[in-house]
Order: sequence, then C-alpha cells, then structure tokens
Amino acid sequence: MAFNIPPKITGFMPESLHKDDEQWVFAKLSPLHQDERMKVCSAYTNVFNKTFANEPLSHRKTGRARFAANNRLRVYVDKKFAVFNK
Repeated sequence: MAFNIPPKITGFMPESLHKDDEQWVFAKLSPLHQDERMKVCSAYTNVFNKTFANEPLSHRKTGRARFAANNRLRVYVDKKFAVFNK
C-alpha cells in the first residue's frame, strides 16, 4: 500500500500564500539559494498583497492574487533555469 504523503516544507516561504499553493511554491523555491529565496519570497508576498488589495471584487481577490504571484514566480524560476531545460 502506497501513501501519498507530501514532503515536509522547510525553509523560508512567502508570508502571504494560499494553502493550496504551498507544495507548488515549495517545489519552485527549492533549487534557489537561501539568500535568493528570501528575496523571491519577499517579491511573491508583495505581488500577492498588492494584487489582493487592488482587486475591487471581493470574490476575485484571492484568485487574482494567487495567479499574479504564482505566474511571476513561475516566469522567474523558468528564466533562471532555462539553460538547464534545453
């Protein structure tokens, strides 16, 4: 019998983060050095909070903030490691 137990999240993570995105964000941040990871987490939190605050419709706030922050993180990490993905 196999158990699908997610790995324990250790290290610096963004302050503003939706619980459904934890594993994905952890996987994207894992290859980064600690200093860079802290800067990226700070930028992720800033984008999440600004997008959340600027969305006028309350039922869209979380979704828009998640999309903006996750998209920015994905683009950054993909560009950083693009050389290894060729």
